[in-house]
Amino acid sequence: MEIFGFIFQLIFTHLIGNNIYYLIKKIFGDKRSYREIVSNEKESGFRYFTGVLMILIFIVFIVKCTS
Repeated sequence: MEIFGFIFQLIFTHLIGNNIYYLIKKIFGDKRSYREIVSNEKESGFRYFTGVLMILIFIVFIVKCTS
């Protein structure tokens, strides 16, 4: 069962990371399409970090709201 949690976490983090990374690039004026921005593999670590960061912010927000 643990493997399914890991796979879900990896996919979820990757999807969030790609979307947040795309939004950050668009805010700073990048004119490329979503596919061109996301398919750039040399910056994949930053995309993964943005996904993890957004999940952590969401968890902290939920914990603060419930207590």
